[in-house]
Amino acid sequence: MVLGSIGRTIRDSIAGAGGVAEGTVAAARNATVGALAGSRDALHELQVVVDDAMRGAVQAAGDVGAELGVATRGAVIGVLRGVGEVTAVTAGVCGDTVRAAIKGAGAAGGDLGAVARSAVAATLETSRSVGLRAEDAAFSVTRGAIQGAREAGGDLAATAGDAARGAVAGTAAAGGSITQAIEGSARGLIRGAADAGGDVAAVTRSAVAGSIEAAGGGAGRLQDAAFSAARGAIHGARDTGGDLLGAARDTIDGTVTGANRIGGNALQAMEDSARGLVNATAEAGGDAAGVARAAVEQSVESAKSVGVRAEDAAAAVANGAVSAAGSLGESTANAVSSAVSGAVGGVAVMLRAPFREGRGGGDGGKGKDGGG
Repeated sequence: MVLGSIGRTIRDSIAGAGGVAEGTVAAARNATVGALAGSRDALHELQVVVDDAMRGAVQAAGDVGAELGVATRGAVIGVLRGVGEVTAVTAGVCGDTVRAAIKGAGAAGGDLGAVARSAVAATLETSRSVGLRAEDAAFSVTRGAIQGAREAGGDLAATAGDAARGAVAGTAAAGGSITQAIEGSARGLIRGAADAGGDVAAVTRSAVAGSIEAAGGGAGRLQDAAFSAARGAIHGARDTGGDLLGAARDTIDGTVTGANRIGGNALQAMEDSARGLVNATAEAGGDAAGVARAAVEQSVESAKSVGVRAEDAAAAVANGAVSAAGSLGESTANAVSSAVSGAVGGVAVMLRAPFREGRGGGDGGKGKDGGG
C-alpha cells in the first residue's frame, strides 16, 4: 500500500508513540493541519489529505500490532479536528473521511465491519466539536460508508448494519437525537447502495435491523427506533426512485430481525415500524394503502423466522398502519383500513379500532429522542 507524505508521517508518529489511541489522534491532527495550512486551495486538497491520512493510520496499526478499530477511531478524530482548524468541516467532509477509512482498511485486508462501526461512531461523536450536529451528518456519513465498502470490495449489506450501529453509538455520545440519526442513516445507506449499484433490498434490511439492535435498549427506544428506521427506509427509497412497497417489505423483515437479536418485543416493533412506513409514505406522496398491505403481507412471512404467530404479526402491523393513517385525513385512513382488512397474506386480520392515534405520530413524525 503506497503512502504519501501525510500517511508516512502518521505511520511513523504512531509507531514511535507507544500509545496508539492518543498517538493516532495527535499525529493525524498535526499532519492534516500541516498539509492543509500550506495549501493554496485547502478544499481541493482535502480528499487527498483524508485518503492519505487514513491509509497511514491503517498501516501504522498493522506495523505496531494495534487493533484496527482503535487506530481508525483516532485517525478520524484527528483528521476532523485538523480540518476544523483550517477550514469548515461539512457533512460531506465527514462522509469522505469515513469512506477513506473503510477504503484504507480494505486495501490493508482489515476488518471492514469493525472499521465501519468505529469510523462512523467517531465521526458523529466528533461532529459537535467541529460545528456540526451528529444527526445532521448521519446521512452523509453512512452514505460514505457504503461508498467506501464498494471501493474496498466489501459486503454492502454487512457494512450497512455496522454503519447503522456506529451511527447510533456516535450520536448518543454526541448528545444528539438518536431518532433523527436513525432516520438519516437509513436514508444515507439506501442512497449509497443505489448509487453504488448494490443490493438495495439487502442493505435496507440490514440498516433497519442494525439500527433497532443498537438503539433498542428499552421498550420505548425499540419502538422509536423502529418508527424512525421505517421512515428513513421509505424516504431513501423515494430518493432513489425505488419501489416503496418493496422497501416496506424489507423494512418489516429487518425490524423482526433486529428486535429478535436483542430479545425485544417483535410485535410492538412491527407495529411501530408500520406507523413509520405509512407516515413517511404519505409525506412522500406514495401509495400508503399499498405500502400498508405489503407490510402486513411481509409480517406473515417474517413472523415464521422468530416463532411469532402469523395472525398476531399481521394484526400488529395492520393496527400500526391504520393508527398512523388516522391522522392523515379521512381518504387516506379509509384506504389504508380497507387495504389491511379481512384476509391478508393468507390470514385473517383483526383490527382493534379504525382510527387510533399512533405512538410517535404526535411530534410531526420524528418520534421521541430515544436516549439522545
